[in-house]
Amino acid sequence: MSTSSPAGLIKHVVIMVQENHTTDNYFLSMAPYGANVATGWPVSPNPPVADPPHDRHAYYHWLTQQGTAAHVQFDTATDLPFYAWLAAAGAFLENHCSGFGTNSTPNHLLITGGQSPTLRNPPHNSQPVWDLPSLPGHVQENGLSWKAYTGATGYPVEFYQQLKGSANIVRSAKPSQQFLDDAGNGSLPALSMVWHDGPYDEHPKADVRLGMDAVWQAVDAVVQAGSWDETVFMLTWDDWGGFDDHVDTPKVEYASDGVQLAFGPRVPLLMFGGRVRPGIDSRWCSHVSLPKTALQLLGLPPLGVRRVDDDGGLADLVDLSGTGNTMPKPPAFGSQITLPPAPIPTPQPASLPPSPVTVPMLTDEVILRDGSSLGRPDDVLITNP
Repeated sequence: MSTSSPAGLIKHVVIMVQENHTTDNYFLSMAPYGANVATGWPVSPNPPVADPPHDRHAYYHWLTQQGTAAHVQFDTATDLPFYAWLAAAGAFLENHCSGFGTNSTPNHLLITGGQSPTLRNPPHNSQPVWDLPSLPGHVQENGLSWKAYTGATGYPVEFYQQLKGSANIVRSAKPSQQFLDDAGNGSLPALSMVWHDGPYDEHPKADVRLGMDAVWQAVDAVVQAGSWDETVFMLTWDDWGGFDDHVDTPKVEYASDGVQLAFGPRVPLLMFGGRVRPGIDSRWCSHVSLPKTALQLLGLPPLGVRRVDDDGGLADLVDLSGTGNTMPKPPAFGSQITLPPAPIPTPQPASLPPSPVTVPMLTDEVILRDGSSLGRPDDVLITNP
């Protein structure tokens, strides 16, 4: 096993995935701090009144301005105060993107293993199983512990042949409850991946405070257990959910129909923990940056998936020098939240960085664990783009 990361400093990496919101839709609160977020849009009610279309066809129509998305944003400080605090006090990745421009399952698979054989959500009565490399499987092969705290069906880790049926998959309507127990009794694994079923996943039309509170309780459990300084959290949202965002993301990959696949629309990514360096980070990154960062922080070798292994990762946002904490402990669950003071005058947002690629590439073939190929994902192609 590689030991590229200083031993013992980061003992726990926690990846938490919620549902269906863009950066502009959720983080109006970051405008006073100088983030590149829209302002002045109509305020979304909570719970939201609709679940907008957000599959690949809806994405294509939005991308090419042939159709619109839900042009609303939440009052973050009022509806999502803990998230507003995390974004302002921790690392706010303002140009993080969904891995693919489409809906849920492909993006969950990109977070879990850097690939997706599908560009859609498979039917609920026909869940496929693929023998794909995965971050949890790789962690296990290298002698470290992992758990996937999922909803009742084991989604999305039950798509992986190596993981399906594992005792390390905790299935529950509110899986973060087991996370609380594990954090409290000192049995949190090296890698935790947390998904929720509705209404705790923030998928419209859920009350978004329910999901925020579930996340808040999980974070608070780590703090109360004394593990804040040795834990790095990465909290993101799987896809755009049909909500608008004002930033055009770079065309890095395209499907066989020629339509942009990566990057997808911007979605929030918050990094936090006792050694995370606070601030607004403007680099382009995507869902594959999460498994790459976990590999970096846990000192693990490459996964064997190009999209992950070639990614720069985000470990530079974590102080691995051991010289001290960089981020304060968050407010205790249920307490009154006071946001960090915003700079005066308000900083100007950073310019968008250049695209990370000079020439976009046709998306990779999907590689199985034995090295064979499933071909490229092409089950949702845009006709006459």
